[in-house]
Amino acid sequence: MQNIAVDILIIGAGPAGLTAALYSSRAGKKTVVLEGRSASRLSVGYEIENYPGFLSVNSRDLMDKFRDQARRSGTEFVRGEAIALSLDSNPKYVSTSDAFLEAKAVILATGRPLSREKMLPGEERLVGFGVSYCATCDGPLYRGLDVAAYGHSEEAAEEILLLSQMGCRVHWVTGKAKKGESPAKGIEEAEKAAASVHRGVEIKDIVGTKKVEGIVLATDGGERNLEVAGLFIFREVPTGLLFDKAGLKTDHRQCLAVDRFQRTNLEGVFAAGDVTCGGLQVVSAAGEGCVAALQALAFLRRSG
Repeated sequence: MQNIAVDILIIGAGPAGLTAALYSSRAGKKTVVLEGRSASRLSVGYEIENYPGFLSVNSRDLMDKFRDQARRSGTEFVRGEAIALSLDSNPKYVSTSDAFLEAKAVILATGRPLSREKMLPGEERLVGFGVSYCATCDGPLYRGLDVAAYGHSEEAAEEILLLSQMGCRVHWVTGKAKKGESPAKGIEEAEKAAASVHRGVEIKDIVGTKKVEGIVLATDGGERNLEVAGLFIFREVPTGLLFDKAGLKTDHRQCLAVDRFQRTNLEGVFAAGDVTCGGLQVVSAAGEGCVAALQALAFLRRSG
């Protein structure tokens, strides 16, 4: 587990996050961008005709320029998904599956919020009480016990192997793959390590009031209960859930509430770009990233 201490931590590597990183780094502050596995929508590669200074520019090329400029200014990049936020403190702390980051100020630029509809029934209620997104963090708590793992990505295969090595009896629920989706690497090895594999099966419900006691599987033959002490979910963590648990104010769309200076309700925490559901344009995201960085720098000056 890496321990990283910075002046300004920026979560998200889209136009808002990279612009904020450019301003922060150029001001001489140690800046880290935490970039998740899900790419910015600009990485798809389409033509943009309304970004100032360009009659037409490929979105992927523009992103490369943003990133290169931030890196040349001194920005460091760390790969990983934020799985826990502790922001109502000084300093502030953010955890990923293999890094623990400490920052004096944080800028949230995670992009368009994920809908709560993508969460499993009972997931929000039992996060931290048997529902986990990190094998490295919580796997040792379930040594010798039955746990379920949900997901069919390369990350899921790696984490299942890790849970098995920790002494957990893993029941792998793959979920249903998307049409045309290729099998992830490590699938066969993970299948051999798992106690059982439930292919193409979805989780209908998570059982338990105060802690995870089991899951309900939706199979072609009907519903089936599986008793487990924990559930590890390997997919992107719903940002709205993280924000709520961190004490950040959001609206009904899970958009972060900010003032005209990109300040959230938590001191030293700022937000920019699509996560605020503002202009939802590249140019407005970049502008908000600039404002957020300038305000974060002002906050550091005031706080000494």
